[in-house]
Formats: sequence, structure tokens, C-alpha cells
Amino acid sequence: MKKTIIPILLLLAASAISCTGSVDYDQTAIKSDIKALMTQQAKDWSAGDYEAFMKGYHNSEDIRFAHPKGITRGWQAVMDAYKRNPKKSSLEFSDLDITPLSPSAAMVFGRFHNHVEDNTYKTGLFTLLMRKINGQWKAVHDHSSDLPADYKEK
Repeated sequence: MKKTIIPILLLLAASAISCTGSVDYDQTAIKSDIKALMTQQAKDWSAGDYEAFMKGYHNSEDIRFAHPKGITRGWQAVMDAYKRNPKKSSLEFSDLDITPLSPSAAMVFGRFHNHVEDNTYKTGLFTLLMRKINGQWKAVHDHSSDLPADYKEK
């Protein structure tokens, strides 16, 4: 019995190692594409063009945006919330950490900086789940948290 189990365990271990060893997609291109999208989103937001900004989100009722006030579900609900905000602001992203998960999925972690026209400043952290849908990267889940304006990394 032991003689039969050991070769089977070795075969299973070798299979597991070979499945995790290589990546057959261009992680650099994925990171570059998502960074370019987010750079454009920051420009669109800062120009007050929320519809252009929202092109970075999947236009679906399935998307979810978790934020300090709760959860907003659906593309249109997120768009409507942005349009209700009468104050213009300038948006920047920093500390981007883009982790490709597959050729069509990635996780993005970063920090947002929102300089509002009334001289207030909001900053916080976010995590996005991105999917490549019809050849374009789209956020399908956004979890954002506010931080104190004077927050410093420890």
C-alpha cells in the first residue's frame, strides 16, 4: 500500500508545482493599460465629466461600490450619486499597486486625493476588482475608505 501511495503523492505534488510555475499573459501590459485608464479617469473627474469617468466602470446593475456611507449597487446609481455632488474637485491617484490575476482580471489598490473647490481635501484608500470586458478594462467592484487629511503612512 505504501509503495502505491508514495508515487501517487509525488505525481500530485509535481502537478501542483507545474500548474503554479508560469504565467502565460503579459502582466506589464495589463498594468500599463489599467494605469492609463486610471490616469484618464482622474483627468475626466477633474474636468467635471463624470460620464467619461464612469467609462472605467462596467455599465451593469451588478457593480458594487462600497464607501464610508454604505453600499451603492449598479452603474446608474453610482453615476447619479456623482452627479448630485455640486462641488467641482480635482482627483489624483497615488500608490497604485496593480496585481494581474489572469488575462482578464486584476486587483488595484491605491490612494485617492480629492481637492475640492471649497478648499477641503479628502483622501483615502481603495481596492478595485477589474475585469477585461469586450477588450476594455472595467471596474466591477470598488471599495473606498476615507482617511484623515493628515494621514501619514506608518
